[in-house]
Amino acid sequence: MNLQGKIIIIAGATGGIGEELSRRLHKECSYLILLGRREEKLKSLKSELRDKCEYFVVDFKSKEGISNYILQLKGKYKSIDVLIHVAGIGAYKTFEETTRDDWDESFDINTKAPYFLTQGLLPIMNSNDSLVLTVGSGAGVIPMRGRSLYCATKFALRGMTLSLAEEFKGFNPSFCLITLGSTLTEFGPMTLEEKKKESESGKAYFTPGWVAEKLVEIIKNENREVEYTLYPTDYNLGHWEKP
Repeated sequence: MNLQGKIIIIAGATGGIGEELSRRLHKECSYLILLGRREEKLKSLKSELRDKCEYFVVDFKSKEGISNYILQLKGKYKSIDVLIHVAGIGAYKTFEETTRDDWDESFDINTKAPYFLTQGLLPIMNSNDSLVLTVGSGAGVIPMRGRSLYCATKFALRGMTLSLAEEFKGFNPSFCLITLGSTLTEFGPMTLEEKKKESESGKAYFTPGWVAEKLVEIIKNENREVEYTLYPTDYNLGHWEKP
């Protein structure tokens, strides 16, 4: 896929991967629509990228917020080429510690938002090479102690995306899932500095820049697979032990 002039939505543009992906896609001369919860970061990114870019502040927990955004977008654009889901939240708690509020927020952001955002935008994802790219997690494949809620949302996201790939096989849009390993971002209970120290000690992490480059490579690939599993250990970037 030639990305020049393509209209691309990045849901979760203010996160570490989302920011780097925005910068990388801007180099491809794509038109970017950035979604995120933190307006100051969106403004900063918009100022950096300047042209061919706009942003919307979206609360991914809010049914009304997502619905209003979908209406705005459908009223403004006749076609969207690529929708990228990279927004997420990590509730790393034991079973006993997890609350109903944790459950609702995690599923709202990690699973319901990408499902209904995709469903709402489906009528305008009508180009021949339209794509929904979802960034999932190794936690959608590997069960982990102390992360039952997070794993539940990511197992659900993986099942949802792969099922939609089956449902839309031969039609538009196509679906692609990235099952991604640990990355050096602020995501999760550890600070970025703590992760960097672990990385320096040999623990396996991707950098957001590496992930962004890989995602663009996958998006451009006209023979892309339905699922890619990317773990830093497979690229000799350190060691990893299951939590």
